[in-house]
Amino acid sequence: MAPLMIRPCLLTLAVTLAVIGHPAVALADTDASAPHYFNLPAAALGDSLSRLSRESGRTLSVAPALLQGRRAPALQGQYSPEQAAQHLLAGSGLGLTVTENGTWSLYLLPEGALNLGATTVTGQVAENAWGPVDGYVATRSATATKTDTPILEIPQTVNVVTADQVKVQGARNLTQSLRYTPGMDTNGYTDRNTIADELGSRGFSPTLLYLDGAYLPYAGSLGGAPQIDPYTLERIEVLKGPASVLFGQNQPGGMINLVSKRPTTEARHQVKFGVGSYDRVNGALDFSGPIDDAKTLSYRLIGLARDGNEMVDHATDSRTLLAPSLTWAPTEDTALTIYAQIQRDKSLADYQALPAIGTLYRNSKGQHIDRDTFLGDSDWNNYIRDQYVLGYDFSHAFNDNLEYRQTARFTDVNDRYKGFYLNRFVELPDGSTDDTRASRTKLDWRQHNSAYTIDNNLQAKFATGALEHTLLVGFDHREFTRKYQGYNLYGAEIIDLYKPSNYHTFGQPQLTTKWNNTVKQTGLYAQDQIKFDRFILTMGLREDWAEVINRDLLDRSTVSQKDKKLTRRVGLTYLTDFGLAPYVSYAESFLPSVGRLAPARGGGAYKPVEGEQYEAGVKYQPNDQSLLTLSVFQIKQKNVLTGDLVYREYQLQEGEVRSRGVEFEGKARFGQVELISALSYLDAIYTKSNYGEEGNRSEAQAPWSGSVWADYHFASDALAGLTAGGGARYTGKKYGDSANTFKTPSFVVYDATVSYDLSRLGPTFKGAEASLNVQNLFDREYVSSCNYAFGCYYGQERTASLAVSYDW
Repeated sequence: MAPLMIRPCLLTLAVTLAVIGHPAVALADTDASAPHYFNLPAAALGDSLSRLSRESGRTLSVAPALLQGRRAPALQGQYSPEQAAQHLLAGSGLGLTVTENGTWSLYLLPEGALNLGATTVTGQVAENAWGPVDGYVATRSATATKTDTPILEIPQTVNVVTADQVKVQGARNLTQSLRYTPGMDTNGYTDRNTIADELGSRGFSPTLLYLDGAYLPYAGSLGGAPQIDPYTLERIEVLKGPASVLFGQNQPGGMINLVSKRPTTEARHQVKFGVGSYDRVNGALDFSGPIDDAKTLSYRLIGLARDGNEMVDHATDSRTLLAPSLTWAPTEDTALTIYAQIQRDKSLADYQALPAIGTLYRNSKGQHIDRDTFLGDSDWNNYIRDQYVLGYDFSHAFNDNLEYRQTARFTDVNDRYKGFYLNRFVELPDGSTDDTRASRTKLDWRQHNSAYTIDNNLQAKFATGALEHTLLVGFDHREFTRKYQGYNLYGAEIIDLYKPSNYHTFGQPQLTTKWNNTVKQTGLYAQDQIKFDRFILTMGLREDWAEVINRDLLDRSTVSQKDKKLTRRVGLTYLTDFGLAPYVSYAESFLPSVGRLAPARGGGAYKPVEGEQYEAGVKYQPNDQSLLTLSVFQIKQKNVLTGDLVYREYQLQEGEVRSRGVEFEGKARFGQVELISALSYLDAIYTKSNYGEEGNRSEAQAPWSGSVWADYHFASDALAGLTAGGGARYTGKKYGDSANTFKTPSFVVYDATVSYDLSRLGPTFKGAEASLNVQNLFDREYVSSCNYAFGCYYGQERTASLAVSYDW
């Protein structure tokens, strides 16, 4: 025992002598609790504490036997010395006390006790799957498992965009928020059309959206879907691949879960004001905090208003939003949060699907269509959306191992889009084509969609021998109702694409389509996350009962179909002690299709679209400030809807698509640098098609895409408080139609940001920050996507926004 007694004494002496002669002591004297940057590898606890105390100017006094056999995890990031010490001690069974003269002392915690820390710590808070993230690197998620699970243990790809990333990159909507996420297609008409977010994932679109795990209504085409503002969100999570085992009806490419900001028990307030290109102006507020002294009641109030013009001539955009929420937590084990949102959007929008001849290629006269050309009628074009969300989240923990959760959401969207879309070039009497003019359809589309979702689940943690289980069983139900009236005038006035006149059009669209469709889903699901040594086996089963009711109010006909489907999911992960986690998985999906075959084909309801994915990958998380994911996958989808060449207002189910690919994402913080990198390759082909396209590449998404973003936080006296960053987004060549007759060229778009902490100017400005964001920094003119000969879209030109925020 003597050597063991001598070692800690020598350790204390060495630390004390090091502190006396170390420059850090001056820092400790002047700002003892200020955060510093630490970068310590995983090591023996005594070695890590010795180095930490030396770097932070602390004296460490420790009893000999307490350090024997104990190890400390890696530590990287900005922490106060006491925060860093608590991080190293986590799970060691040791507690920390700090004497009046600043000496650290360790003691043995009682068995089963939690190390709650020796001092009151502010700043970083332990991450949970539904809460905020400091920086860009999220390490936990509930989207993939409906449990608070480390991303490292999830056997599928999960990409998380944090509120900090959205803020720094200046994203105005969901599409812009996901531009730096691998495998996502953010090009096409939503690249610059602000009324919708229609995204693709792994070659499939649309990727369905969820709010706090609850389905958001979507019915295709223009409008009819809610648009959740990123300012109301804590994080945006993308689960790649099928998700039907936990969520039911879904696309095989993945899903996007939008996680709302929730009330906090600590008071915080923010007001924000901004201006930008096209005479844009916006303001926002985010207030949160406790209502009573006991902090059993807390609130959050988010408000936003914006107005301005858009890139296309005559186009405008405005939004008014209010989102209140209230949490009641009478005990540590029980919490109820009530959430609401009301939103009004009003725009003068132009769909802007343009021909390839005139955008990708010059026309017969050597002309190009200007990217800001307006091809509608400003006295007719209009878009109005009224959006409402109401719901609650309830949780109760019976004990440390058993918890019940219930989530309910009701979403209602009532919108109306009036505009035009181009049909074809004008045919001349001699049989030739005039590629300077095009025929149009004048339209008035009215949709009233609503969705009600309720989800109940019970989570239990227990052990069977050497196996540790996290068992989840649940029941959910949702109803989606779509009411649609389509007014169309197929023979609207012809327009000159190169000399458009914003003249008044005279024809009135007539009612051609009137639907009232309902999709119901009831599901029972079970999932078990089983840990054995370093292995984690994730298994899930779900039985769904779905009903589709299609009511054609013009034909006065009703067609219904009931489907029953069992979906499965299984994955295996292996955890190493240095942060590497290889995994394999298999998952299935199904999606009932709203609509029916043409009456002449029997008028039967569509069968569900089915999908399956095989995925393998590896995740690497050396510390809490970095996470890398590399995955390979294959997805097959059958019963795909394709066009009916005879009855053009209807579709057939004779398609099949196979998608294979590789994805990489890396997010990390290195001292004063934060980095995001992404790369994806996609090989998506039609394996079956009623158009004879077997073997053709899908036009839905470019095979190659990649992005990189970095920002630097200056720390020197002259530039302290300044952050500068920028990024580049690459999209490779892709086919512009399913027949593979032409391609869109590759392009790179650059973005930039700079922000400054105004408190550096003096205490009067404490909490104030100014930021400038520029998208498409070099004003690159490019076609972002084409999906058919008259379905090409220009990318967004250079836009700038300046914002000032004040937090207290």
